[in-house]
Amino acid sequence: MSRGSDPLERLVSIVENASGDDVRATNFVRGMVLGALVGAAVAGSTIWQRRHARSTTPPASLAPALPGSAESTTDEPPPTRG
Repeated sequence: MSRGSDPLERLVSIVENASGDDVRATNFVRGMVLGALVGAAVAGSTIWQRRHARSTTPPASLAPALPGSAESTTDEPPPTRG
């Protein structure tokens, strides 16, 4: 195996060449893969939640205008306080 090989290939070869007595390498790779999968799930969930929150909140330009504000489209005068 060359010194500049891919780290993933080295891990796979460690697992493939591990003897039945050497379970440490196998357990290490299993734990690392499990951690990577859990991390990817958490990151994906966070991205999904942020995109969903952004898509359900209308931008201010689409929000209904308050009565009496400059954006109001009605011709009614603002309510007076009395």
